[in-house]
Amino acid sequence: MLHLDPDSVLVKTAAELQVRHLERDADDPSRCAACGAPLPCPTEAAAALVCRAGGLWLEGDTLVDALEPPTQLLAILPAPVG
Repeated sequence: MLHLDPDSVLVKTAAELQVRHLERDADDPSRCAACGAPLPCPTEAAAALVCRAGGLWLEGDTLVDALEPPTQLLAILPAPVG
């Protein structure tokens, strides 16, 4: 597993980015207020990966949701051969 220095510029910048992208859009709470992406916000999820590698965990992050396979991808998986 990758371990990063929590005091590094990379981890500190990722933490700032993650905080910014955790805010929800006031008009549509299913979207990120910073970029408008549907939740889970890919920017926040990527920043959360960097933060976790640095030992930082932000309450309320959407990383677990982002790692779940999107349902639209399930249709393109090969069918079992039986």
